[in-house]
Order: sequence, then structure tokens, then C-alpha cells
Amino acid sequence: MSPPVLELRIHGVNNTPPDAMLALPDHAVEQFRGDRFGSFWRPRPDKLAELPPDHPGQVTAEVRREAYSWGGMARSSPGVPGSGVPSVLANVLGRIGWALLLPFGLANVAYWSRKLPDDSIPSTRRMVWWNAGRGAASTRLFGLGLTVLLVLAVCEAAIDVYAIQCSLPGTTCKRLPDFLDVLGDPARHVRVLAASAVPVLLLLGLMALTSLSRSRYEMTSMRTPQRRAGVMLSRASMWEGSPRIRRLTRLHLSAGCCVVVLATSTQLWQHVFFLVLTVLAAGVLAVVMARVVVTATDCPDVPSTEQGGLWSWLLMISSVLVLVVHGFGLYAIAPVFDGPLWLTSWGPPVVTVALLGSVLAAWSWRRNDAKGPLVLLVLFMVCMVATYWVSLAWAGAVVFGGVLAWRARPRAGDEWQAWRGAGPGVLLGLSLVSSVMMATVLVLTFRGWVGTGLRAPLFYSWFSAAFAVALVPLVLLVLLQAFVLLSRLVTPAVLDGEGEALVVRARHVVAVTHRAENVAGVLSMLGVLALLLTCYLTFASPGWGQSSAVMWVVGKGDWVTGLAGVAVVGSFVGAGMLTNRRPLGLLWDLMCFLPRTAHPFAPPCYAERAVPEIADRSREFLDESPDHRVVLSAHSLGAVLAVAALYALPAGYLQRVQLLTYGVQLRPYFGRIFPELLGPAVLGTPPVRAGALFSCDPWRREPGEVPERGLASLLGPNWINLWRRTDYLGFPVHGWEDNALDRRANETDGSPDKVETHGDYHLCTAYRDAFTKLVSLDLNRSPDRGRGGDGNLERS
Repeated sequence: MSPPVLELRIHGVNNTPPDAMLALPDHAVEQFRGDRFGSFWRPRPDKLAELPPDHPGQVTAEVRREAYSWGGMARSSPGVPGSGVPSVLANVLGRIGWALLLPFGLANVAYWSRKLPDDSIPSTRRMVWWNAGRGAASTRLFGLGLTVLLVLAVCEAAIDVYAIQCSLPGTTCKRLPDFLDVLGDPARHVRVLAASAVPVLLLLGLMALTSLSRSRYEMTSMRTPQRRAGVMLSRASMWEGSPRIRRLTRLHLSAGCCVVVLATSTQLWQHVFFLVLTVLAAGVLAVVMARVVVTATDCPDVPSTEQGGLWSWLLMISSVLVLVVHGFGLYAIAPVFDGPLWLTSWGPPVVTVALLGSVLAAWSWRRNDAKGPLVLLVLFMVCMVATYWVSLAWAGAVVFGGVLAWRARPRAGDEWQAWRGAGPGVLLGLSLVSSVMMATVLVLTFRGWVGTGLRAPLFYSWFSAAFAVALVPLVLLVLLQAFVLLSRLVTPAVLDGEGEALVVRARHVVAVTHRAENVAGVLSMLGVLALLLTCYLTFASPGWGQSSAVMWVVGKGDWVTGLAGVAVVGSFVGAGMLTNRRPLGLLWDLMCFLPRTAHPFAPPCYAERAVPEIADRSREFLDESPDHRVVLSAHSLGAVLAVAALYALPAGYLQRVQLLTYGVQLRPYFGRIFPELLGPAVLGTPPVRAGALFSCDPWRREPGEVPERGLASLLGPNWINLWRRTDYLGFPVHGWEDNALDRRANETDGSPDKVETHGDYHLCTAYRDAFTKLVSLDLNRSPDRGRGGDGNLERS
């Protein structure tokens, strides 16, 4: 007879190995389900007999312990086996591709941070425009703009710089490596034709990179969950690999092909053939944009009204045909290219202005109806672009931008949301800044590597200078934080009660990391200001922009932006090359948790497989006997998966499931950034403000009112959370004061020179005590006798 209690341990962002999760030697565990991406593990009975009775990996006859490992889905990247030059090159290019996905992933996070619609409203075609006001269609258009920016940057480097400028008389450029320079020195129009394939191949490579991962762990189906009103996590559409991404992928590929055609055909409008192609490509691109808006109803948070993918197939086939005909025309007509490409010079600033307007409007998406800002957005774009012809038009752009910012001003109640309700705008700003920065690094670095004396659009040079200037306040803020921290470490101030000097110092260091929300907001704001200045300098071309001081800043800015871009890309290429893991673990895991909706090239969502597998394994064990219970033991980001899995279970099962979390970010990060997904109403916890920027204790503020519904009310005493002040990623779920849900974990393991931080919760005394309390509860106890039951949630 199997034990009546299943303890299912779920690791967090550090991808703890199964043997470490089970506190056993690696030879004492075995995999009994899954693959290298997601798998279930258990102790080997023959090896447990060899362990001493007091070993932390031992279990009693009443408990069956298992571990669920999902880190392969979030951290691993497809690798090419072998150690030769081709395999190494393929792996490096793959990791560069992961770096290019960063802006797309941030845009997808911004989509889920907007105010999600109430599922009690019937879905109709009118939902398209409602979501446009709340940001669904706008965010998808923003994602399309990011694809266009990337394609324009690659066209500038491959077509304008290398194919055209390097073939002009009087220029000396380096040859590509022999294994890449397969064409030798052909005619200029042939070089343009060959270079036109580079951006298309890049898009196909990004599609293959994300599709390969999606096919591995984004196609898991789950038994129909118990849908609960107002809880997005309980929708089956959240955790199903849907054809919506395939349709959106085809639209982005269509847009990329059209931009490649327009990059060269607009230069040859004197030829009737290329003029016709320009009109056709522009028309297809316009229809693609319209379809992106229409498909805003084909999202997990809105019941789909999209039927099939006929439009996306027609548009992709049309754009490919236009691209092929364009290629034949280049080869047969052999047009003359004797100057810089107009579209790659002026396209990036125009697209950036449009995306900047979206960022400014997104600041108010959570605060008021955004139909008004849509009008201001259009006027803002027109005024910014008009500065090329009218020197005073920039003043109008500043006025309209100020009106957008005024509409986005904080209001009462916004302090309980991330960045005081401006989360979508902050995240879209980070996405746009990272996208333009990578494009700048690509163009300027390639130009400098290929040869000297080559031209590049002023837009990229202006951005490098503006970005370098914008980093100065951020560096000063970091230095000020470091100075304050140093002063507190030299003379430790009391933080959260008395403690050993080593522990108190660790608390102060950890408190700095708890201010990440403020730093991210400052970085986004400075980046947006740098982009505004860049667009103004590009269109207005003021006289002072040619002064020697400004030119000096431009020269130094190229180095600063180049170093920043190389640091980001280098972290992707170099980090974990031997272990084949994705870099920027925490940021990457946060992005990968959310289903892809805003951009098809965003990192694939591991939760679409992990959540169904956790829910189905729990359901399977509970179905074996009415006396069985499950304790989900979740660390860090694993707690988010556990909460989603709980909401995927039918109501009757929840009475036999308990939750033990530790080192989690549910309340101050997920609950503030995604209120409709994991906010107070879903978790049943009081809202919390952001960590104060300079106070000794960033969290010493009064919490909000406890909602009457949510997971805490649903589980009652069957949920215990452990946390430490010395944990840089772990927080209480209910509050920093004593309460029935949160318990303090040991900050030291008894060693005089070691402080416990984010790991090893399952090895401490507080974990064993909490688990013992959960297991000792009456098997037939109903959550309704605690802080509320299922009926409480359903009635709300």
C-alpha cells in the first residue's frame, strides 16, 4: 500500500538538481517519468536503506517524496553536438539569437502587466477595440515594430554597408572569412541580392530557435481544469500551446520580407518594375498590421474569435512571392546602387517614434481608458517626424508627450501596483531601449569591423551618445546606493531586530537587491529620454548638434553603447557554454513563465508544460485513494508554478492539497507586476508597496487590506510560507509582521562564517517543523473550517 502523503518538491530559479532537492546522493535517486527537459524523480528504495535514520533524505512510512525538475525547459538551449568549428559556430550563433530575443521577451511581459479583461464579459468582435484601448492590440503592434527595427538594422549592415558601400570606388573593406565569403567579388547588384537574404535568414533562424524549443515543451495538454471566475490561471487557454503563435509568426515573417523588399525597391522607384513592387510590398505590410490588430482577440486572456489561419497564410505567401520576384528583378535588371539606402536611414527613427508613442501611452493603460491617449499618440508621432521639415514642431511633440505623461500620473491606489501602475510603459520602454541598443551595436560594430570611412545612419550614432549621457544619473544612483550601504556595513544599523553582526550586514546587502523595482523604473525612464533626444536630433538636426563637445560625446558614446551591448550579448554567448544553459537566469525564467502572446519570437513558455504536469501528477496520486493527500513543496519561482497548478485542479481536489513555499517572490514582484494573474485577489494576501529606495528597511510600510477571497482563504492553515531577511529573492507572502501564514527560517546553519540566503530551505529546522505540522493535520479536515473554503472563492 502506498504512503498516504505525497511530498512533491519543485525547484526554483537556480535549477536545483533532483538529488539535491531530495537531499540524497546522486546515485540514490531515479527518474521515473519525463525527459531531460521536465522529469519526475524519486528515491531508490534500495539506497535509502543504506542511509542513517537521521539523514535529511530519509522519509517515514507515511510520506512518499518526489522531485519535479523543470529547469531544462527554462535554462537549456538547443545545442549542436561536436567540438569542431561548425558546431562551435552554430552554438555561438544560437546564443547570439537568444540575446536578440531579450526585447521580444520584455514586450511579452509588458502584455501580461496590462489590465487584463474580466472573463465575465462575453467575448465579441468588439473586444478587439476594447483590448486596443487596454493595450492588447497596441502591444502586438509594438512587437511587430520590434521585428521591423531588427530587420532594418540587419539590412543596413548587410545591404547598405557591405553590399553597396564596400563595392563603391575608393573604399577598402575587409573580406569576410573564407567559409562565409562564398561569392568572392561579384557585381554590386548581385551583392545586394545576396545580402538581401541575410535578414530573411535571420528571421528564419529566430523562428527555428523558438519553434524547436516550443515543439519540445510547449505542446502538453491538460485535463480540463476547474475554471474560476476572475482567476486567469484557471483557464485552460493559459497552458495550451495554441495555433495563435503560428499565425502571429507568419505575420511577422511577412512583415520582414516586405521590409527587405522596401529597403532596396524604394531606392529604385524610377524603374516602373520596382515602383510596382514598392506599392505591393507596402500594401501587404499595411494588411499585416491590420491583421495583427484583429488577432488581438486570439489571446489567452480573451476567448478566441480567430478562426483558422487563412489570412496569415495568404499574407506570408504573398510577401514571399513579392520577395522572390524582387530578387529576380535585381538579377535581371541589374540596377545601379550608388548611394545610401533611404529606408534603412530614416526607417529606424520613424519606427522608433511610433514605438515611443506606444510606450508613453502604455503608462496610462492601467490607470484610465486609453482611447484619449490614442489620439495624442498619433499627434505625438506626427510632430516628432515633422521636426525634419519644421524646426519648431519638436515643441508640439514635447507638449503632447507631456500630456500623455500627465494622463499617466499616479492616482490613489496605484501604489499597490508595480511602478505605481505604469508597469506596461516601463516594460515596453526597457524592451525598446534594449532593441535599439542591440541594433546600434550591430550597425556600428559591423561598420567599424568591415572598414574605415563608411557611413552609418546618424540615428545610431545619436543614440549611442544619448544613451551614454542617460547612463550618468543611473551610475550616480548606483554609487549613492553603494555609499549608503558601505556606511551601514561599517557601523551596522539594526534591521529587523537584533542579530549577529554578520547576519545584520547580510540583511543590509540583501535590502539593496530588494530595491530592484525602483532601479528598473529609473533605467526605463532614462532610456526613454535618451530615445526622445535621439529622435529629436535625428529629425531636427540642430546646429548645436555639430559642436565639438557633442561630437566628443558621440565618439565616447559609441564605446559605451558598444560595451553595454557586448556585455549583454557576451553574457549570452559565454555564460554556460559548457553546461549549455541560458544566461541571465532570473530574468530569463520570469520571461519564460508567461505564455507568448505579444511576440512570436519571445522565449518559449515552460509553464505550458510544467503547470499541466504538476497538476496531473497531483491529480493522479489523489485519484489512487480518497485518503491520499499532496503537499506541494515549492521553492522560489517553483511556487508560481505550484499556485498555477493548484488553480488548475478541480475544487474537490483542493481539500486534500497543501502548500509549503519558501524563498518566493509571489507578493512583492509577481503580485505587483501582474495583479490580474497573481495579485492580492488571486493570492488572498494584502497588497504591498515597492521597497523604499533609501530607507534602512525598504519594507517598513503599512500593508493594504486583506482581500476576502484568494488562495490564502481557500487553503486556510494548509499553506505555510518560509522566508529569511537574508534572502535576496525570498519574501513573506502575507506580511513582515508575525502572522499565521509566514514563518521565519534559519538565517545561519550554526556556522560562524556563513549566512543562509536563497537556498537550502529544505534542509533547515523550520522546514521540517512546517512540513510536520502540515502532515499532522487531520486528513479529513476541510479548508472551510479554516480561513474559508472553495465556496468562498466561487461566491466571490
